[in-house]
Amino acid sequence: MTMLKSQTYTRRRILVAVLGVLLLVELFQLFWPSDRFYPLATLDGYSVSGQSVDHATEKLNEAASSRQIVLTDESTKAQVTLSVHDAGITTDYSARAGRAAHHSFLKRIIPFSWLFAHNTTTDSLPAAFSTNADPSAATVTAEVRNAGLEVKDGVLTTVAAAPGYTFQASDALAAAGSSLQSAASDKPAQATLNLRIAQPTVATETAERLRATVAAALGNQVTFSYGDGTWTVPAADVAGTLTVKPNDKDNTKLDASVDSSKLADLLKSKNVAIEVVKKAVETKAVPAVFATDARASRAIDTTKTAGDLTAMLLGGKAQPVAVTTRTITNAALYENLPTEGSLEDKLKQLFGNATYEVAVVDLKTGESKLNINGDGVMTTASTYKLYIAYSMINAVESGKLTWNSPLNGTTLNTCLTRMIVNSDNACPEAWLRTYGFSTLTNQAHQIGAKNTNFKLADIRTTPNDLATVLKGYYDNTIATKASTDKLFQLMQTQVYREGIPTGIGSDGVVQDKVGFMNALLHDAAIVRCDKGDYAMVIMTEHASWLKIAQASLLIYDAL
Repeated sequence: MTMLKSQTYTRRRILVAVLGVLLLVELFQLFWPSDRFYPLATLDGYSVSGQSVDHATEKLNEAASSRQIVLTDESTKAQVTLSVHDAGITTDYSARAGRAAHHSFLKRIIPFSWLFAHNTTTDSLPAAFSTNADPSAATVTAEVRNAGLEVKDGVLTTVAAAPGYTFQASDALAAAGSSLQSAASDKPAQATLNLRIAQPTVATETAERLRATVAAALGNQVTFSYGDGTWTVPAADVAGTLTVKPNDKDNTKLDASVDSSKLADLLKSKNVAIEVVKKAVETKAVPAVFATDARASRAIDTTKTAGDLTAMLLGGKAQPVAVTTRTITNAALYENLPTEGSLEDKLKQLFGNATYEVAVVDLKTGESKLNINGDGVMTTASTYKLYIAYSMINAVESGKLTWNSPLNGTTLNTCLTRMIVNSDNACPEAWLRTYGFSTLTNQAHQIGAKNTNFKLADIRTTPNDLATVLKGYYDNTIATKASTDKLFQLMQTQVYREGIPTGIGSDGVVQDKVGFMNALLHDAAIVRCDKGDYAMVIMTEHASWLKIAQASLLIYDAL
């Protein structure tokens, strides 16, 4: 009897314990926050155990966007692997996670239901992936990449060829289907679709053969020689002067050559140029005026030297490369240059009794590097055509005109070309007759040229205003890049190059617009050189192009 009572008491204790556990589980399920996942929960293969919906959404968006998707072209079977984000597929788990974390009252009162609700991968939940509704915005494109060479971490390496492709993100999403959400999170999703594959013409193996040849010639360093002198430059630096591109006649092959301007910068930075010139001065092959750090590279025939270096590299065998000096044909530029005092003092000595105003601005920082009466107002001569160019560009970009619109018996495009390249007067005068002097004045003021005014037979500006406009073009704040690229190409090929272009010489690229009228000679330029990019404006009266060239040389030396 006593044993029976004991067994009954034990069963009751067990029952009470079980009921207690059930009660605790029910309380746990009933009062678990509705915006938080149950412990052990997963969603689409990702653990969201105990996380709030907001936190889970953030983590899921990040993980799903970076997950890889393997795209297979349905015709060629070529494969491209991208992240979900790079495939143009957007990820937003807020609705899906919110629905997955929510549990109905019925599920909450079913004992231990949280143990069976932890895996919530189902198509009944809201979709987490979508694409832009605008097809043009949802087009994913990669340009075909031919194999080539690059210097990476100081080592000449092969750039592997890669196919180009174009597809709609919506097609990739549809083709991937449920694999984006049902596959294990650590495995790529799969999609087969039309990728419009474009194959490269230069194979990786072709570039690798070229790399091996060049690397054998480079070794650890390259030796340059002149007379009895030799100098070495690290191989990685020399490799950085190489330009590699597909052959013009056979696009399955690669052509490699040394860029002469890059080589000039390299020889200057490694002090090879100055040492070569010192040797050349000793033998009177080069005037002594070139024996300075700033001017030494001008005495080097970088085209010939670059050709010899190219031949050595493509020969695949390391040997010294002879540096060739050039015959100096513009010695007058370097004669009687002031050498004493500050830059301002030198320019004062150079120009003598002539009137001159100068503005030099660092185009990257906006810092004024030199300002000599930069707000002094002078008659523009033909530099006003930089303001006319802006007016023309603005008319095209605003949709009022096109480059094919008629002007002065030809097209606007032809007029712009003649006006900048040849400093033609007929086209800008026709523009002024059409749109008026006050319109041009207002436009000049709108782009920052506050001291510039257009009046009949009296158009005036300042060096600072011209520098401001050049910086506006450079920054693309007053015109689009397509428009400024067009303008800069014309400025670079304009035919009057006796001023700043002559002074800068081979040390940089000069894109400028000159002005000359009676005793006035002006040059407004963008100078792109090894020392940076600058707006350089020199306005003079009773000077000469030689003086302007020499002034730009002195300014360059001082930068």
